[in-house]
Amino acid sequence: MENTNSNHYQPDEIDQIILQSLQADGRKSFSDLAKEMGMAVSTVSKRYMNLVDCGILTIVGRVEPERVGLNAYAAIQVQVDTVANVERVAQELLELPEVSFLALRTGDFQLEINVMCRDNTHLMDILRSQMDKISHVRKYEINMYLKVYKWGRTGVSVSVG
Repeated sequence: MENTNSNHYQPDEIDQIILQSLQADGRKSFSDLAKEMGMAVSTVSKRYMNLVDCGILTIVGRVEPERVGLNAYAAIQVQVDTVANVERVAQELLELPEVSFLALRTGDFQLEINVMCRDNTHLMDILRSQMDKISHVRKYEINMYLKVYKWGRTGVSVSVG
């Protein structure tokens, strides 16, 4: 393992095991990881820090939206007037605290956002007071999620190189 602190670092097999283990249980301690892998805690700790420093691993706290009063979850496709304005609109959308996801996409709508709101009234307030005021948005289309069966983490295992 060579710590390059760059975007070019490729995780090796040991890093892959650490990543897969943390995907399954992000709260697993370095001690538990080291015990499972038959390594020193300091080795696991150094590799973990390298993965974080290189931007391969990011730590987030996943909140269950419904348990904190966010009961209206919607996908909004956004059509921008010109390709030249897509980045500008994306930057404005990033400023909305309700936005949990933002992506450039193909098709008639160039951007897609997911928003988490307290209820439909909150969603309508965002549309009227914020979305409608963003320059260069030609139109948007909203799809409500009625029930989310899976949040966040994928089941895809990470791979080396």
